[in-house]
Amino acid sequence: MTNNPDRKTELKRLIIYLVLAFGIAWLPWIILNSLYGYEEWFTGDMAFPFAWLTLISGGGPAIANVLTRLITKEGFDDELLRLKLRGNVKYYVIAVSVPIAAGLLRGVVLTLLYGDINGAAANPGLMGASLIVQSLPMSLVMAFNTFGEEYGWRGYMNGKLGALTNKPVTIIVGGILWGVWHAPLTVKGHNFGTDYPGFPWLGIVMMCAFCIMTGIFLMWLTDKTGSIYPAAIAHSALNNGSNYSTLAVVRGIAEDTKQTLSMSIVMFSLMGIIFAVFAVFMIKDSRKIVNSEK
Repeated sequence: MTNNPDRKTELKRLIIYLVLAFGIAWLPWIILNSLYGYEEWFTGDMAFPFAWLTLISGGGPAIANVLTRLITKEGFDDELLRLKLRGNVKYYVIAVSVPIAAGLLRGVVLTLLYGDINGAAANPGLMGASLIVQSLPMSLVMAFNTFGEEYGWRGYMNGKLGALTNKPVTIIVGGILWGVWHAPLTVKGHNFGTDYPGFPWLGIVMMCAFCIMTGIFLMWLTDKTGSIYPAAIAHSALNNGSNYSTLAVVRGIAEDTKQTLSMSIVMFSLMGIIFAVFAVFMIKDSRKIVNSEK
């Protein structure tokens, strides 16, 4: 294994990785969409029989990480697979608490803009409190699923991009690639439904924007801990825990209300503000490293 690979080698590895990560996911998604339709194989009666394939394709980034290392003989000297709890427990707590807190704030904002603060809560009293309590174990349990993405995106792609360019470009390009990776599902309504202006292309753009924003937080966690697990937990909390906490406090909005484009824009803006804070943290950390090297 080369200790200090040149830019050409890193670019080659990145390209091989991306071809594999996209291919492992896109090929089955496109075929299943064509043969059965997204509603049937992903969310309908066929979801359970195809669960194994969904798990493999969703874990395509992690599989691509392993395959790329084997193909290019890069090796597996990877510190990111260690928990590294000593001195980093606070980052594990942040990984769960920030998405859950963001979900609570999102529920309050949605209620103020689209609901009725005096109306009935979607999940009142003890049920709402139970959802908040459930959001923690749900985030931890489902991290096994998001590990499949994080070991690829944060555990490999970001490292290769970082060797080729600076951190801001890594965040933006990495977020766009991550967002486009979801495209075969996004165009079928997985992320934002199908009933919005500019469908489906606006949905892909919005997914890229969301991945850029959340990628800041996930990359910050990975950089601070040198481990992929906080990012996997945070990713799971964003997918699961934050939704539970939103439902715990939202009022005056029916649970079956469709998410409108304006709602999506409001939520994206809110998330952007939250994760901008971590962008500032990353900039400060980068400056400290630069100053220490002078």
